Amino acid sequence: MEYVKTVGELLLTILSEILTELGFRVIVPSQRANGVDMKIFLRDNLIAVAEVLNWSIGSRLTDNRKNNIIKNLNKYNCDKLLIHTIPLSNLEGLLENEIYLLQIGYQVLPDPYYDFFLTRDQIIRRKMDSDSTRRDVRSKILDYINNHLFAHKYLKFLMP
Repeated sequence: MEYVKTVGELLLTILSEILTELGFRVIVPSQRANGVDMKIFLRDNLIAVAEVLNWSIGSRLTDNRKNNIIKNLNKYNCDKLLIHTIPLSNLEGLLENEIYLLQIGYQVLPDPYYDFFLTRDQIIRRKMDSDSTRRDVRSKILDYINNHLFAHKYLKFLMP
């Protein structure tokens, strides 16, 4: 249970730090079990909400979990985003609900967990939390921002 909590929080923390560095205000609600993982603001305007899945290659998105993600994100009238680490199947309904998908491509792990999997030769689609990993995640976030989030509709918030 500690593994799931630690790994789950890690990517959320990384994403929050990156978005904050980029000038956004990020709120990570303390009780996320029945809500979104992250709220993203530009100035005082809620512009996006996100669910974050820092899963490993063997993980599977169940119908129940997918439906909860859709339900949580659809409570908000702003951009909706599912940030996930590994390729997922069972994505039907997400795009139809205007939920953007941002795939990181690998699970991000703290050093001790990465080392554990390394000794077992199980590091496929897993990377250690490092400066290079954070730079890669940052570039994916910037790509999302440039190609989706700021596709003209939020420009009014950027004007002084």
